[in-house]
Amino acid sequence: MGWIAVLLSIPILFLLWLHLTADDFAQRAAYDLNLDGIKESYHLTRGKLTITQPDGINWSSPAEWDIQSFALDDVTGDGRAELLLLLWKRGSFDRHKPLWSEHNDNSYSCHLFVYQLNNNKLRPRWCSSALDKPIKSFKIKDSVTGNKVLAVEEGCLSTYCCGHALFLGKAYSNWTWNQWGFYRLD
Repeated sequence: MGWIAVLLSIPILFLLWLHLTADDFAQRAAYDLNLDGIKESYHLTRGKLTITQPDGINWSSPAEWDIQSFALDDVTGDGRAELLLLLWKRGSFDRHKPLWSEHNDNSYSCHLFVYQLNNNKLRPRWCSSALDKPIKSFKIKDSVTGNKVLAVEEGCLSTYCCGHALFLGKAYSNWTWNQWGFYRLD
């Protein structure tokens, strides 16, 4: 019976080791998203994004979001750059559920959000519900047509545990903006 306890404790010890040895990933950028001639400072550390500008915006992501990464680029093709957020949060939807859904799943799930900065207020342009295949990472590339494409690395089997997104396997796909949201090209 003792060997069963040892086998059961291995995943717990692995998750504890992962939590204690995880890098303190930080991402920084300076960008003039609101087009006022003054660059805002973007700083992501420990899952929290802050955006600051002297005499302008002072925004922090909600505490219940675990932001994995962000990017600044015109991914919608409207001529204005947007803020893309890759994050994990509880629930597939926000307070506005679609008509076909009777409840909001309360488990952690991966989301891709697109925001615009207007009059020093961050406004959602598009926010995905829970992604079927959670995104591990993405890069923004120019396509041959001049549009932006998200080169996405997805986890085949993914979960969120102890404050970390865990991925097994991977798959690659390309996404493009099409009027209202991102669509897979392949």
